Amino acid sequence: MLDFEFEVLRLLYKDGAQKVGTIAKKIKMPHSTVGSSIKRLEKKLYVVYQRYKPVYLSDKGRDIAIELTRHARLLEILLINEFAMNPIVAHKECEKFNLLFSCDLINKICERYNHPKACPCGEEISNSSGCFCEKEI
Repeated sequence: MLDFEFEVLRLLYKDGAQKVGTIAKKIKMPHSTVGSSIKRLEKKLYVVYQRYKPVYLSDKGRDIAIELTRHARLLEILLINEFAMNPIVAHKECEKFNLLFSCDLINKICERYNHPKACPCGEEISNSSGCFCEKEI
């Protein structure tokens, strides 16, 4: 999965169904790039899309968005606690590389910090029903 595809999933998870043009403006990517991304996500069954209609997350897409958001929030905690990073900087940094870490490592971070319910920036850390993202991505 490409970073901006995760951005699309995350946006749809946070804000609900959106038209392709709206998504493109929000993530500052060309409409054509977002449209191609939506088609790839649709083939993977992460989104439901009909031309000229809003794009919706499928159940599978919602699950992967929750898990990858969980990865980012737990990495944010790690950066703040272990490297004394500013929370705003840590939040931005973890979005750049959260797709690189295995579910095993993310689960160890979660255990180390006693399964936190929110990250320092205040975003909720959703419980995961199991880490399946490595199989999906």
